[in-house]
Formats: sequence, C-alpha cells, structure tokens
Amino acid sequence: MKKLISIGVALALLTMVVVPGAVAAYDTPPTYSKVPFAIIQSGLELVGNLLDILGPELGLPAWLDSGLMDPIAEWAGGPLSWTVDMLAWGLSLGGDVIEALDTIISAVATLPFPLGDVAGILDTVACGLMMCWSATNCTGDFDPCGLLP
Repeated sequence: MKKLISIGVALALLTMVVVPGAVAAYDTPPTYSKVPFAIIQSGLELVGNLLDILGPELGLPAWLDSGLMDPIAEWAGGPLSWTVDMLAWGLSLGGDVIEALDTIISAVATLPFPLGDVAGILDTVACGLMMCWSATNCTGDFDPCGLLP
C-alpha cells in the first residue's frame, strides 16, 4: 500500500512539473483545420517529456526521449497539417470545375438540380476549413471566404 501511495505522489509531482511546461509551449493553431494536428503535436511533445523523466527509471533506451519525439511532433503540427490546406484548395477547385460544367451541361441536358448548388457546398466546406481559430490568430486582410467565388 505504501508503494502505491509513493507512486501516486510521484505521478502527482511529475504532473505538476510536466503540465505547466507543456501548456506554456503550446501554440494555438491558426485555423480550425489545424486543431487535430495541434492536439497530436502536443500529445507527442508530452510523451517525449514523460520519456525524458521516466525513461531511465523504466530502463528504456537512451534514444527514446524528447530528442526523438520533438521532430515528429513538429512535423505533425506543421507539414502534416498542410494536407488540410491542400484539401480546402482542392474542394474549392472542384467547386470551380463543377460550376463550369454546369453551364456546359445545362446547354445540353436538364438535370434534376443545378450543379452550381454543389459548387457552392464545396466552396462553403473549403471556407470552413480555412476559418480562423480565434480573432487573434488571423489579423490583417486574411479572409479565406472572400477568396472564393
């Protein structure tokens, strides 16, 4: 029982040391689409910090620490998160193509719904992906929805 209490106290002290550092190092993602990647990044950074502290105690190899986890975390929060930007760009481009097809197809056939509505939906989704996470992160002339037709 004493050992369980000691482990609990050690984990509580560890939490008091690690959590404030993780929160202080946290960067707010610029857009809503970046939030899941920011969560992954902060989780990997937390694992790296825990490995720094607990690795020697658990007998883990020396290379398994924040030196390994931090570059992976930075990649998840940076280049990997750019895939959503490319998705938004692709959706907007798809909306433009569908809108162009609407005029071509409507000259030849009658569809049960206008393709322009589909283009509008794609543009709305693209705009939503690029919306600012908070007012402080997107300042100046950043208006992702204004860029769309």
